[in-house]
Amino acid sequence: MEMSLVEPAHILARMNAVLSSAIVILAFSLFVYMFTYNLRSSVGQAFSILLACVSFTYVGDVALFRVDNLAAATPWLKFQWIGIAFIPAAYLHFADALLRTTNAISVRRRFTVFVAYIFGFLVLLLAIQTDYLVRNAFYSPGVTQFRSGPFFWVFTIYFYTTLVWGAYKIYWARARCLTSGARRRMTYLAISFAAPALGVFPYMLIANATRLMPPFFLFTILFLVNLGMVGMVIVMAYSVAFFDALTRERVV
Repeated sequence: MEMSLVEPAHILARMNAVLSSAIVILAFSLFVYMFTYNLRSSVGQAFSILLACVSFTYVGDVALFRVDNLAAATPWLKFQWIGIAFIPAAYLHFADALLRTTNAISVRRRFTVFVAYIFGFLVLLLAIQTDYLVRNAFYSPGVTQFRSGPFFWVFTIYFYTTLVWGAYKIYWARARCLTSGARRRMTYLAISFAAPALGVFPYMLIANATRLMPPFFLFTILFLVNLGMVGMVIVMAYSVAFFDALTRERVV
């Protein structure tokens, strides 16, 4: 049975590589669009940072599909942490920008975002310079990863706490919307909000996943996550494009 799954697993691994490349192209294209047409929008600026984090992480994924040894993979594993380390701060920034569009302005929230970016920089340093956060990288085609360090659980709590906090802020922003159109777009954002984080977060259990489950099932899960990532990023970009836009809705 396991031998019969080898070839489908290889096909799924190749499909994941293609899908990761598509996510990089999509995220970067949307980043350029937002940076060009929504530069004056605080929501567009925050979303651009979120897209940049996704791009950094998935560029690393694409590169990892092409390496054939651990020495070549390690720099790309560290490169991915540029996106992973800063995406919690980007989420807080994005949620705060949405609230500010509803006139819910808070100096404390903005200070929290600033602190989160500083913390993200510290996380990046820990990831690339020490073994406290991640360590003992391993090479396996399609699932090359670090293993978790002794303080990875701290980052995990921080990561998902900011995600839940950001989701609550979006719910709050939706409740403050005055028009049905604004509430509808905020609903789209609430539904798709978690996708970039779920796609970017380094699930370190994957380090032992090849022992716990056949590669076919592992690559199937990765493929479904990446596929959902594509759809949800498009939904988010569609919703964000309306903020501070001067063109008609059908044009956007």
